[in-house]
Amino acid sequence: MTSRERVRMACDHKEADRLPIDCGAMRSTGISALTYNRLKEELGLKQPCLVYDFQQQLAYVGDELRERFHVDAMDVGEAFIGDIEKDWRPWKLPDGSDCYIPKYMDVRKEGDTIYLYDSSGVKVGKQPISSLYCDQVNWPYKDMEELPERIVPEEYAHTLWDVPCMPFNLDLVNSEEDYDKYVKTIKDFRKKTDKSLMIAIGQSFFEFGTFIRGTENFLCDIYEDREGVERLLDTLEETYLAKLERVLKDVAGDVDIITFGDDLGTQNGPYMNPELIKELFAPHYKKLWGYVHDHSDCKTFMHCCGSIAPVMGTLIDAGLDIINPVQTTAVNMDPVMLKREFGKDITFWGGGCEAQGVLSQGTPQQVSDQVKERIEIFGKDGGFVFNQVHNILADVPLENVFALYDTAYEYGVY
Repeated sequence: MTSRERVRMACDHKEADRLPIDCGAMRSTGISALTYNRLKEELGLKQPCLVYDFQQQLAYVGDELRERFHVDAMDVGEAFIGDIEKDWRPWKLPDGSDCYIPKYMDVRKEGDTIYLYDSSGVKVGKQPISSLYCDQVNWPYKDMEELPERIVPEEYAHTLWDVPCMPFNLDLVNSEEDYDKYVKTIKDFRKKTDKSLMIAIGQSFFEFGTFIRGTENFLCDIYEDREGVERLLDTLEETYLAKLERVLKDVAGDVDIITFGDDLGTQNGPYMNPELIKELFAPHYKKLWGYVHDHSDCKTFMHCCGSIAPVMGTLIDAGLDIINPVQTTAVNMDPVMLKREFGKDITFWGGGCEAQGVLSQGTPQQVSDQVKERIEIFGKDGGFVFNQVHNILADVPLENVFALYDTAYEYGVY
């Protein structure tokens, strides 16, 4: 059975020959560049450390590591790695180890801080030398009393998360010639691999409001400036649909999963009343996910952190097929309850081992035990793609990484 068939069966709630495994097909359940470099040294990997997501300091997994960990899915963005000497430039990670970052990224070291600028020269992120990650520093509408009457994409695009996370993607396509190259690259890539291919669209609604206004302001806007929020969401939906239409028209048959993202949960519950999420945001999700289902055979995938069990039914009703990262350390996110209540209607892509605790602080045996437990819970009757909860962070011991994936592969045979 091919990896693509294996993942598809899981998403269709059927048991395949073994449990499908992922690492890095979704950028926020991938691997820290620092950990990748340690694995590279341990395993003698040939591919250099390519940091495609500077914000989270994540590395491409690469074919060698995918083979070692029996990974079945990948981000189609890897089709655009290109020529390392031409498209990438050398960089140093916080521990002094070597890596490469895309040449288009405007990253500057100023004193004890590294700053990330967008293509317009706006400072959007900072990473103190003592930090492992990049923090947002620019919120375009933060100082306004309320959202403006006319919301212009060119004005609100200057945020940390608007800097593209791969050397060549749709956000960097500026001509028909480039777009033709974009499409051809994906089609050629499809022919070279049997992996399940995911294409990242992003397209957040709640999160985007926090990116441009700041979390505190946008949460207040939702209750005090409903008309302004609805204008923003309508503008985003129009922009996102145009992008979806363009992508699906040309590559719908070449990718398997369309990846969206919108973090709706905190550690202790949803950011707001679940009924408000259903009323305000769900209609926009339904429009996008419905378009995917009406114009392709692709599955819809959403990265949504935190305690989101109270809104899971709403997301399913809106047309969601796959949920990630399944943050089981959050309140009301008990694995047994999640599988019982929602397992017939949604695929859990994650939840295989908790990054908050066991993976980073436990022993290899504890990691292995939790992996087996989660396979027993989530794996029955399909509907489960193995992935740890969120990224493998920089402090995770290598022996725990091996325990994580080796156990998933050895124990996940149906």
